[in-house]
Amino acid sequence: MTDNTTHHVNESADKLTLTTKVKRGGGTRDEDRIKLKVKGDDPDETAARLAETLAALEEHGVAETLRNTQPEAEQ
Repeated sequence: MTDNTTHHVNESADKLTLTTKVKRGGGTRDEDRIKLKVKGDDPDETAARLAETLAALEEHGVAETLRNTQPEAEQ
């Protein structure tokens, strides 16, 4: 008899996980959401990486690109 066992291991050396959701707008059709997760060991370094990532998203216009992405209207 063969025993087939599957093990799933999820390990992370990081002690901190910072997760943030950035939401713009309040109407059903006027919302943009970006979910961002940053992991690290040191609270100051991890917070700095989160801030740098948010700044980079702004600098590269990621939110603006999402905001301007609209489905094509049916003719």
